Amino acid sequence: MNGNRTIKLIEIPIGGKGGFTWNRLHGEREDICEALLKDNNDDRKESLQARLRKIDDALDRLMSGSYGNCSKCGGSIEEAKLDLDPALSVCRDCWTSEHGPLSSNLDSSDVVIGTLNPFDTILLRTHNSEYRILLLDPKTGRALVEGGDYLVEPSEALVKGSAAPGHAFKAGAISTGCRLEMWVDEQALLTSLIESVHVKRNTDAETVNDISAALH
Repeated sequence: MNGNRTIKLIEIPIGGKGGFTWNRLHGEREDICEALLKDNNDDRKESLQARLRKIDDALDRLMSGSYGNCSKCGGSIEEAKLDLDPALSVCRDCWTSEHGPLSSNLDSSDVVIGTLNPFDTILLRTHNSEYRILLLDPKTGRALVEGGDYLVEPSEALVKGSAAPGHAFKAGAISTGCRLEMWVDEQALLTSLIESVHVKRNTDAETVNDISAALH
């Protein structure tokens, strides 16, 4: 071990929710920088670099006090949209006029959470981990999630959606090649890139009873 190694501590320059947003953006930035060092695929690198530019722009807006304002019309961006993608730079109207409706970014292979039933299970394999997502309320994304390094036991979470670096956030949908975003204990959790998604439909009434008993 190198005894001269220096550990640099990063101080969050703002407080309150702005500090939380800064921390979230900076965390994703570190993940992307690490991925760029390891990834030799030119297409993926281009997507990662595009996302990195969006994050850097968002950090600049956050520090200048213009965060949350549309970069095109100057209007306010919905807070709910910023909660889903903190690097978002345009409002819904400007995005729609340029790209079409937000829902148009869904692929036929995407798993749309709101179309599933309570107690359906989503089995998710990412680049680094596996997750088991038991849906409690598909309409809101409320679920019990287990897997990865942090959720070693089933934990209640809100499954928000997924996005690939450099692409629009897919609210309420899970897509391969994207990172899933979940909120656990008021903290955002982003998975590594999704490699496969499988939905196990609940058809066994006994399974529902067992799950309900486990929750009480």
